[in-house]
Amino acid sequence: MQQFKTLMLREWMQHRRSWLILGLWSPVIVWALVYLVLLTQGTPQFSDNIATNSSKIAAWVISAQTSFVLYFSLIGVLFTVPGLPYRDKDDKSLAFWRSLPINERAAVGAPILMHGIVLPLLAITAAIGLNVLLSAPMWITHLSAGQLGVLLAGVFGTILQGLLSLIWLLPLVLLLALGNSAVRRWGMVLVIIGAAVAQSYLSKMLPSLAASRFVEVYFSGLFGIISHVDFLNLMASPGQAAEQFSFVSSFALNLPFVINLAVSALCIGALIWRRQTGQTA
Repeated sequence: MQQFKTLMLREWMQHRRSWLILGLWSPVIVWALVYLVLLTQGTPQFSDNIATNSSKIAAWVISAQTSFVLYFSLIGVLFTVPGLPYRDKDDKSLAFWRSLPINERAAVGAPILMHGIVLPLLAITAAIGLNVLLSAPMWITHLSAGQLGVLLAGVFGTILQGLLSLIWLLPLVLLLALGNSAVRRWGMVLVIIGAAVAQSYLSKMLPSLAASRFVEVYFSGLFGIISHVDFLNLMASPGQAAEQFSFVSSFALNLPFVINLAVSALCIGALIWRRQTGQTA
């Protein structure tokens, strides 16, 4: 367990800066620009009376900026995790880490956990928290008890949404990492081609089976979970909160999500085996 903590700390020390810049500095820059525009141009006026003009602007900016961080976090995971099998070899630290009595499961699991879940989720959590804090001058004077509940639910829902999105993305990035570990550089391309060929074959052989369209199902699930917590809609229609969060919570209980977890576990097991047999760094 101590080895695992040490390896997690290594990832934190080496890679925290880029994720913290995404989660902390991007909201600061966006809100500085928003307040600059509002001070110079004034607050836009909206025709409906569902919420105050400033509250609508705050909700829209929170939604847009948090979505930006979420998408960039997913892209960061997509570019980072597949390169982990040969990372130590590329940065010339392989001999050092091989000389240490490190458990292979910890050596594989710690980087995947940090880069696939912990660091991006930290960026998403920091972004939503900072967005709410920086937007407070625009809505704090008009906030009612009911709106406070919706706001807190939106914060929690966004964090949960980020966590589920990252977990849903894991099988893809782990399959790419496994392909990269088998055939370096070209392995990821082969995985993508193989998935496309497999879906094409299955859709012809079993057109009525939903599993034959597994690529479409996978990405529709990913974008489905990303789009189901919307601050703008929540503030405009608080009654939608129950519907949005029931979908998010039930998402983790459906069969495709369980299959995703199983595929992720198998990929991690395969990566551990390849490292134990010396086939990857």
